[in-house]
Amino acid sequence: MAPFQSMIKRAAPRATSAFLQQSRGMATEKQILMQINATKNIKKITSSMKMVSAAKLKGDETRLTLAKPFNAWTSVLTGEPALVEDATFEEIPQKTLIVPFTSEKGLCGGINSFISRSTRTCVAALTEQGKECDIVVIGEKGRSQLRRMVGDKVLTSLTDVVSPGTFALASSLASEVTAVAGGEYDAIFFIFNH
Repeated sequence: MAPFQSMIKRAAPRATSAFLQQSRGMATEKQILMQINATKNIKKITSSMKMVSAAKLKGDETRLTLAKPFNAWTSVLTGEPALVEDATFEEIPQKTLIVPFTSEKGLCGGINSFISRSTRTCVAALTEQGKECDIVVIGEKGRSQLRRMVGDKVLTSLTDVVSPGTFALASSLASEVTAVAGGEYDAIFFIFNH
């Protein structure tokens, strides 16, 4: 019996120490210091991500500014862009192809939602006026949003569009949209974020 009693005596301190460790108390200095350091590291990572985003935005703005003179002739061909909020869609012909430009990925939820909502508004207004319309979606985000709401109007979607845009990309998108349109439409209506 003596060996059994000694095992109980040896196990008893371990059991009580395990029980005492489970109770919650104040954090130690080391735990607080580790939490502070972890928060500082997260702050550094967030700061560097902001700098990278700012650099990308600046590059995009520079490319846009440099490209505007090359795009000046399009207003003669298509007219000045109009705001969707003010549009009544009465000037749109009987049969129209709507082409919304959305993004492929990223945190542009507000922009993509606005473009999708504008497209749905346009489709509803044209249907109410007795006009026909179809949709060719450019971008993954718009495809997933518009397939749920107006899936019967979506002819095709063009995804995997890379950024920044190039002449080759614009040419291939124009070829795809023209191939889908096939000369059946009176007008092509582009919806994009400025």
